This record gives sequence, C-alpha cells and structure tokens, in this order.
Amino acid sequence: MNILYISGSPRKKSNTDILLKLTMSITGGEFIKLIDYNIKPCMACWACQKDEECPVEDDMTKKLIPLLLKSDGIVIGSPVFFNNISAQLKAFIDRTWCIKGQLRNKIGGAIVVGRKYGEESAITAINAFLLKHDMIPANRGVCGIAYKEREILNDTEAIEATKRLGMRILELGEILGIK
Repeated sequence: MNILYISGSPRKKSNTDILLKLTMSITGGEFIKLIDYNIKPCMACWACQKDEECPVEDDMTKKLIPLLLKSDGIVIGSPVFFNNISAQLKAFIDRTWCIKGQLRNKIGGAIVVGRKYGEESAITAINAFLLKHDMIPANRGVCGIAYKEREILNDTEAIEATKRLGMRILELGEILGIK
C-alpha cells in the first residue's frame, strides 16, 4: 500500500511526528512534513471548480497534490494549537478543494497531540477533511498528550492507539483489495 503520512507540526522533532512514524512503521509509506514545503493559502477564487486545477503555483500544486492522488491512503497528524489543527495543516486542507472527489475511497487516519484539551476539536477538523473528500476513516483518530520533546513516549495509551491505527489501515487495505 502507498500510504502518505502528513505532519502539520512546525517543530523539527515533534511528538506528532513520532506517532505518525510509528504508524508508518506498521504500514509502510511516505512521510511528509508540511513545514518543508511552500504552501500558499487558498485564495477562494473558485478557478479550480471551473478549470479543474488550482491556479496557485507552489509546492502544493506541483508536488503534494500529485502525491495525494497516487496514494492509497492518507494519515494526517497535527499538534493542537488553540484547540485546533496547526496553521500549516489548515492551509494544506483548504488547498485540497481543487481535487474534491478525487480522494474518494482512500483510507484516512487522524493523529493529534496536545496538552489535555483541544484534541477533540483537532480530530474533528481532520475527520471533516476525510469525510469531505469521501475517504474511509480507519477509526475515530488517535489523541496523544504531550508538550515537551519526546514526551509522547510516556503516553502508553496513545502509543497503543497508534499501533492499532496501523493495523486497522492494513485491515482496510486488505478488505479493499489494496496491495
């Protein structure tokens, strides 16, 4: 399976990345850190609805959208900032409007890491992305509690939930006939 792991964390060695990479160690795939890409915000010009492609030229249109389209699944991770996803991830999500309908039936997953509050709002934002694109959520999502570097390794519940997410992605891949 070709699973794309997308980190919305701006931190170099983030707790979100640790959980994403743990799931990726089970399923295989490719890890992408949005902070490493030039992603401009959506201009709400609606040109993509007429021309079927985004007119904004940046790494989103040239690099990331082609990766999304060829993937079998997408797992998105974000730290919790102000009870929601990071700005980097929000810009990414908004820019996928131009491929609405083209991610249908791909497997999706959500992972968030916060400080005891706001995780549910962030999970809801990621799951809304998955559902808006008619993707198949593997589960309700993984919520971890951490703040300091590598602190997520102390959250055994999140570690186990992350492993279960990986196993569920493999199970769905088998059900859907994805090899």
